[in-house]
Amino acid sequence: MARKVFNGLFVLLLLLAFNLELNAQPLKEKLLELGFEKIDTLQIQNKRYAEAFVFFLKQPVDPKKPEKGSFLQRIILRHSDINKPMVLVTEGYNADYALYPFYEEEIAKNLDANLLVVEHRFFSASMPENKDWKALTLENATHDLHTITTKLKNIYQSAWLATGISKGGQTSLYYRYFYPKDVAATVAYVAPLNFSEADPRVQHFLDTVGTAECRKKLLDLQFKLLNNRDLFRNQFEDSTSKRGFTFERAGGIDRAFELNVLETSFAYWQWYPYTCENFPDTTVSNDEIFQAWIAATGYDFFADQSLEGMQAFFYQALTEMGFYTYDTKPFGKLIHYQKKPDFKHGLPAGTKARFKKGLNKKVNRFLQKSGNQIIYVYGGYDAWSSTAVLPSEKTDALKLVKQKGSHATRIRHFDDTTQQKVYNTLRQWLGMKN
Repeated sequence: MARKVFNGLFVLLLLLAFNLELNAQPLKEKLLELGFEKIDTLQIQNKRYAEAFVFFLKQPVDPKKPEKGSFLQRIILRHSDINKPMVLVTEGYNADYALYPFYEEEIAKNLDANLLVVEHRFFSASMPENKDWKALTLENATHDLHTITTKLKNIYQSAWLATGISKGGQTSLYYRYFYPKDVAATVAYVAPLNFSEADPRVQHFLDTVGTAECRKKLLDLQFKLLNNRDLFRNQFEDSTSKRGFTFERAGGIDRAFELNVLETSFAYWQWYPYTCENFPDTTVSNDEIFQAWIAATGYDFFADQSLEGMQAFFYQALTEMGFYTYDTKPFGKLIHYQKKPDFKHGLPAGTKARFKKGLNKKVNRFLQKSGNQIIYVYGGYDAWSSTAVLPSEKTDALKLVKQKGSHATRIRHFDDTTQQKVYNTLRQWLGMKN
């Protein structure tokens, strides 16, 4: 018995010595030892963090076919303490914003946690030289996350939480599906789960959201734009050209104008830039009509300059993640170019997209059955809430819907009681003290 006690104490002392050595070793050296490279110190202005780094990890373009080569994936770390939890942002796009000196994430701030942002493959600095678009799958994207977290858990051994916004929120759910044990909790913001490349639930939402009066104002605005096509098309061309936008991918300025008109309803409800009460009727001046339209849709959704950096998004949307389309029937012959609109203009040159229907339904079944320790956050007016996840009562999950909230809805936009409930729940799931 004495020998067993001695052996146990010896092992404990070894572990304590290892942890002391780990704590004493500079973080940059630890990252290098784990295989991360091109590590640079990031200058930040947030005193909650002790230091910050931007670095890269060599990842296989296709984990199942390593002969296809590799790419460097960008990672941004804000370090507070290795004994604190880690908040992992599963970015769905580029992560340029995480380089900003004052950047902070609301969950990491409220939990006083470390913060890790992983840029999505095929975006910005994480674009492979070998652009094998077939390797841009959700399974491969979550494999990237799994590889990174597995390595970093050698340093950060406390609980991990994954979170993301919009496409990043979708990524956090796919990550949970493919690697259910990697994190203790997930917070998915405004994350749709679409079941087709043109999910009909979106159109049903647009036909019923808000008030009938508000929806009529939107429709009247679209009719005004199309009935006065030459006037507003020319104004659109003039305004976009001054901003350096071109529309070759969309098929020229005429097609881009028409697409932008069709986008009006979805874009307005997604971002809700002004209230229905402030939405102008068609008796106002043409300039006011134009400004109201642009406030909802913007200039650049179909511009070449935007589409260049969004090829990966459209490829994923039309192959696995799903998307929406437009109902052109109300406009009849006023539609000249987009009788059956699609978003193939956003695809990388030379690629074809075939939607794989099975994955999202499998993910949905998983979330209904095993989607525990997940918080879903949605805006009630956000068009993407039309395909929101409906968590099962059998799971330990929360769904928050902000009344009249947009795609910009976050936890901080809810009342104090709800926020307290969210963070108390997260602390419980992560094994933290309230």
